[in-house]
Amino acid sequence: MYSPLLLPNSFRFRLLLGCLLLTLAAGSACPAFAPGQAPIPRSVNLRQRPGLAPLPRAQEIELALSAAPAHLRAQATVYVYGARGYERVRSGTNGFTCLVNRDGVQHGDSTLHPTCWDPEGTATILPVVLRVGQLLARGSNASAIRRNVEASFQAGRFRSPRKSGIAYMLGGDVQVNSRTGQVVTRTFPPHYMLYAPGLTNADIGTTEAAFQANQALPIVYDGYSGGPRTAYIIIIAGQGQGHNGH
Repeated sequence: MYSPLLLPNSFRFRLLLGCLLLTLAAGSACPAFAPGQAPIPRSVNLRQRPGLAPLPRAQEIELALSAAPAHLRAQATVYVYGARGYERVRSGTNGFTCLVNRDGVQHGDSTLHPTCWDPEGTATILPVVLRVGQLLARGSNASAIRRNVEASFQAGRFRSPRKSGIAYMLGGDVQVNSRTGQVVTRTFPPHYMLYAPGLTNADIGTTEAAFQANQALPIVYDGYSGGPRTAYIIIIAGQGQGHNGH
């Protein structure tokens, strides 16, 4: 049985998995920090968390676009995070939308998750991400965000992806210098995320142990806001598929 801190849908699992993959690939040690080890104290203002610190706009745009393959970047819609949540700073023409997802801040994870969704994800998952960003900017805690997202799904304001599709994360998950916006370290390697609402690792025959033994295997992740409704199958990008612009 999995430890609760190592369940595949936990941010703790994602951090440790990222460390494992990067260690195996480059022989480097895991970062000393460990986001997600403990819940955020009630007294902490979420707006002051490192992951919510405003980045220079140009760097945030660059970081958001690092998630996408090069041929999709120029025509993608882009959002940046600010005092009121996410703000659209560029309207695209190809149906893809890129931003730096900060969903994990509510759980004590200051890692940033640059993501670029295809048209289906833009229509279904992006509204959840934008709402979470708005609530984070207001200082809402994880419980309040979870209730709000759940109520929105129940009311039909949010919906799961209706067909297969992809969210690109070819910049990986990163920690950045909030003053310069420059990437300090990558905590999870470049990867693809395929929409898989309601799917579990048991459905695809994957276990944590099997994945650790063979990182070419897919694994289900439902740790973002929306839980199983916004679950993904994660596939690690092949050598040379990540972004080289950092």
